[in-house]
Amino acid sequence: MTILFRSPLAFRLQGFWQTQCRAGQRGFATGKILLYLDRFLMAEIASGDTITREVAERWFESMDHLSPGTRINRMSVLRQFCLYLSHFDPRTCIVHRIYMPRRRHSAPYIYRPNEVRRIVAAARRIGPHGTLRPLVMATVIGLLYSTGLRIGEALKLDVADVDLQRRVLHIRNTKFKKSRYVPISPSTAAHLAAYLRRLRKSGGAATPQSPFFVTTRGNRGSQSGVTTAFLDIVRTLRIRAPTGRGPRIHDFRHSFCVNRLLAWYRSGDNLYAKLPVLSTYVGHTTVSGTEVYLHATAELLESAGKRFREHFAVPPIPRPRHRYARS
Repeated sequence: MTILFRSPLAFRLQGFWQTQCRAGQRGFATGKILLYLDRFLMAEIASGDTITREVAERWFESMDHLSPGTRINRMSVLRQFCLYLSHFDPRTCIVHRIYMPRRRHSAPYIYRPNEVRRIVAAARRIGPHGTLRPLVMATVIGLLYSTGLRIGEALKLDVADVDLQRRVLHIRNTKFKKSRYVPISPSTAAHLAAYLRRLRKSGGAATPQSPFFVTTRGNRGSQSGVTTAFLDIVRTLRIRAPTGRGPRIHDFRHSFCVNRLLAWYRSGDNLYAKLPVLSTYVGHTTVSGTEVYLHATAELLESAGKRFREHFAVPPIPRPRHRYARS
């Protein structure tokens, strides 16, 4: 097997990376960070040395110019590698978790139905006109909002993965190498059927393995291309500011989970029984993985409060009328 690394710890770096790949832990991203670490270690340690506290501190200092998220990712990989390396060399410095900076996640944006309608309408007007691009964008956006799929899952769909007769999508080899079936509503199936007819009329969807969502050249749609077009749309509609952070395409997934929870509240369903169903639907192995997507919107709090009052509130005791009061 080809050794990708060249520092004095090349053999251990290779073994750690292969272990991560076998465990399904973002092998490509981890390997890229390990290559940066390998290049750094070539100038920092000699043969027979290990990663000491001083080496780890210099690694952290070398990343001062990088974004916070990138620094956290690289520090996390170093910490994991040091834990692995310590099994072979007890002199290795262990970076304790408490010294790791915490990620700061901005609050997701929950799209309102009228906003989604505006976004879909704007997507149908984007150029180049006379191509499938407007229809592709509008259909992708509608699918993400109605199913909570990840953008990568939607774009990986082949024609064979979209069963319109049974109204089921086959999501294959997604995050952590899992696959699942996702039922869709009759209205979603009708929109996908109309899109597929248009796609076939233009010469696409020639085989079951053909991509379901395509570019103007007939290739599979790219996540970067769809995301860039989406950001242009929400900026044009002033849903997102021209610069800085704001509503993202991934927030459709948050919106789906919140809307589903709200619908269950309003219908009086047992949430303890329904939440595992939602977790399975969106591709999580545990309910705790779905909790990240459940946010307290005004509508959700209102429905929860109403449901609480209906079940647990004590009815007010009527005041007795004074016997001398006039009728």
